[in-house]
Amino acid sequence: MTDLRGRGFADLVAGLNAGQHLAMDAVVAFVDGELGPVARDRAATHITGCQFCAAEVDAQRSTRSVVRSAQCPPVPADLLAALRDIPHTAGLPQAPAGLAMTAEGTLVALTDPLRTRSGPLGARQRGDADPSALGRWIGR
Repeated sequence: MTDLRGRGFADLVAGLNAGQHLAMDAVVAFVDGELGPVARDRAATHITGCQFCAAEVDAQRSTRSVVRSAQCPPVPADLLAALRDIPHTAGLPQAPAGLAMTAEGTLVALTDPLRTRSGPLGARQRGDADPSALGRWIGR
């Protein structure tokens, strides 16, 4: 898709009555078939009377044809194999100090990362009035 940089076709050809040429974005949009019927007709009319813009349209059509017919370079097999192995060979980073995940998947900050508990993180033990291993809930 052609990038008109926030401008409509009318803005690109606004100066045609003053003898100006089509903007390059308008030429590309014309060649790519991205103009509406009215804008396309205005551009075609201008191109038939302006040798400079007609040459620009021809050059853009040639460039488009060459790019579309170009062959993609082959990707080396060892590169493809290395890319496929990434999920199996990449090392995972260590968890940040002081953060943990509950069994339900909630991220929590630990007030005492060295303290260990039995059972799921954040679960209260019988007689445990203060779950001091948990700090504040992140995101709440």
